[in-house]
Amino acid sequence: MQYWDVSPTDVSIGEICKLTGASKPGVYREFGSDDGLKRAALETYRSLALLPLFDILRRDQSFAAAKAALVAFTTQDRVALGVPSGCLFVAMRAQRDNLGLATGERVDQLRQEVLDAYMVWIETAKSKGECSAKIPTGAAALYFDAQNGGAMRMQKEGVDNATIATVLRYAFAIID
Repeated sequence: MQYWDVSPTDVSIGEICKLTGASKPGVYREFGSDDGLKRAALETYRSLALLPLFDILRRDQSFAAAKAALVAFTTQDRVALGVPSGCLFVAMRAQRDNLGLATGERVDQLRQEVLDAYMVWIETAKSKGECSAKIPTGAAALYFDAQNGGAMRMQKEGVDNATIATVLRYAFAIID
């Protein structure tokens, strides 16, 4: 949660130890290094935030319903959920070159997993005639990913969720 709330590059092992009551040797025994700890945090985040995103994209629903579900998911009340605003994955992508090798490689793998999920969703919508075949699938996947990343940055900056939802609805309406 500290990596998510503060920044994946601005939280030390010492701070993690203070917050958790763990010893540095214990953290190193469990995770091997700072890089191992960050990679483990990213894996936990995948389960918490990326798997629900994948579920929305894989659900048997119309393209329009999926876009509405993406907006709702992105603009959930983070306070009620007890989680920080923004997105740890977006933050780690932005800090990719400042992360360790294992974490950086996992960031790259997850980025491809996200793009692949968007591409399958878009191709499915195209096959149903719900999404224009004119836009290349890869470009559309990058577009949706960029809109989500922008929304997460706005959330971290304190933009209210209603405004973010409006921005996303307009942005998503471009691709039909």
